[in-house]
Amino acid sequence: MTLQTESPNTKQNNSGIFKIIIFSFLALGLGLGLGFLIGKSTGLFTENNTSGFQLSKDPRGSIFSTASYSSAVKKANGAVVNVFSERQVRGISPMELFWGGVLNEGEELLIPQMNRKQKSLGSGVLISADGYVLTNSHVITGADKISIALSNSSNEKEYEAKLVAMDSKTDLALLKIEAYNLPYVPFADSDAVEIGDVVLAIGNPFGIGQTVTMGIVSATKRENLGLVDYEDFIQTDAAINPGNSGGALIDSKGNLIGINTAIFSKSGGYQGIGFAVPSKLAKKIADQLRTNGKVNRTHLGVSVVNLNEQINPLTSYLLEKGYEGALVIKTQKDGPADRAGINPGILITAVNDKKIKSSEQLFKIVSESPSDGTLEIDAFAVNLSSGKVSEEHFSVKPFGG
Repeated sequence: MTLQTESPNTKQNNSGIFKIIIFSFLALGLGLGLGFLIGKSTGLFTENNTSGFQLSKDPRGSIFSTASYSSAVKKANGAVVNVFSERQVRGISPMELFWGGVLNEGEELLIPQMNRKQKSLGSGVLISADGYVLTNSHVITGADKISIALSNSSNEKEYEAKLVAMDSKTDLALLKIEAYNLPYVPFADSDAVEIGDVVLAIGNPFGIGQTVTMGIVSATKRENLGLVDYEDFIQTDAAINPGNSGGALIDSKGNLIGINTAIFSKSGGYQGIGFAVPSKLAKKIADQLRTNGKVNRTHLGVSVVNLNEQINPLTSYLLEKGYEGALVIKTQKDGPADRAGINPGILITAVNDKKIKSSEQLFKIVSESPSDGTLEIDAFAVNLSSGKVSEEHFSVKPFGG
């Protein structure tokens, strides 16, 4: 039998390995101990936190610090109201349905008319603490009774509203309720609105209750839509649906930048294109409706069209040559334009040095001009027989009213 003894090097190596193992166990134990103490101090390991997940000290979470618009909504939400309107409409009675088409020609069946109440729902915006509400005129047109329901949780009372006045040319109406110390939303300067600004639409779509949607400003100064006579809309992709009409379009700080008015849709519902009357125009109209009961507008006494609205030798020639403006097709006898020498066939291209590219622009610029001032009009006159285009200038004293 051979006895094998360890060499000195082997003993030294084994000793080093044992030391490493001992230090590893000590480090592991120290780490576990520290981890347990930290867990106890932060509440990770408690009887009340059996899930093992730590809760944020901020109940809303840190993500809302930059992404939430709740403060803007809280500022404006209570000022957006529900507008209910009722009107009597002529209905068809069962007797009329029964006798329809039976009578001979010239005979008349005397049947009492059956009227029914037709109700519609829209939205409105409180613009003063003493109960003035701005909405769309199409929301309350023909109404026999108008009611306002506040969405403010501290005051859910329904009020009967009085129609102060309305302006169908901008689709705006001013209502009044007998209430005071109400929340209202301040007007912002809509001229400062830029494409890409975040906006929020507040209203009561489909009657489901107060709803807030978010989007951006898609375009400004939208016109030539054929919705109303005076168009200068803010376009947005914030969802606007039936029932939102007359509601508020606010900026990210909760200020009013528009009155939601219309949508472009082939289905009748939201398709990403909505329009709002800008707040600067809305405030101007509201001020005049409150003070005068109507909107006083300056006018020239002319009928005009865009060049692409009529096909004739004159418009074709002007379009071919690249001209832009509003073409006069009729003048009011003894009206401002007629007195100044403006005749049908004149192409108006500028008013007070502001370029005119469409009939809508002409109406807007003229209507916003003082009725006691003078309008300096630049225009072109065309002689089709010679093909000569001459520059014309007219000084016009407009009418107001």
